Amino acid sequence: MTDVPDNADAARDDQEMDVVELGVPARTAYVSVLRTTAAALAARLDFTLDEIEDLRIAVDEASALLLTQAVPGSQLSCRFELAGDELTVSVSVHSRNPRVPARNSFAWTVLTALAGHVDTLVQPEHQRATVTLTKRGEAVAPTHPSSAQVRALDDVRNQRGRDHRPRTGEAGATTVEGNAASAGGSTGVPPRGSGAVDQ
Repeated sequence: MTDVPDNADAARDDQEMDVVELGVPARTAYVSVLRTTAAALAARLDFTLDEIEDLRIAVDEASALLLTQAVPGSQLSCRFELAGDELTVSVSVHSRNPRVPARNSFAWTVLTALAGHVDTLVQPEHQRATVTLTKRGEAVAPTHPSSAQVRALDDVRNQRGRDHRPRTGEAGATTVEGNAASAGGSTGVPPRGSGAVDQ
């Protein structure tokens, strides 16, 4: 007897996936490049402005967590995968002591509330740490964060003040675990066809 694939699974298999890969110096000054790219790609998938902003903050936080352990002179690598209404962002860095946030940490709670789904990968043999964020458009796949996630998300948004205050220092870059303010602000995504470029 031949198994007939589920229609939903078949549809996912047939989806075309676009991939964008970036590599920037592992310094805080270049994280804005990843934020801007994430926002622009999310806009292509018709994410709402709030969803775009949440993804920008999540990418910023994931990058900051990795920058604190980056080997000097290394690169912060970022891979964006677009499939249907879903955007997956994988940020990784070369580290002599690769580590990722614990699942019961405040940083993990915030990332999950912002992105929807978070995965991590530590590869000691390759001296590499990776944080992967997966977000879907709420209009298609509504999410229902827990009360703890809502409180954590409110906290980080209040701390940031959405003011794009720069982080200080590479190795000592602060993250949500340090209650620091960093990138937030407007999405920086221009209306389609405007030709404007986010900074």
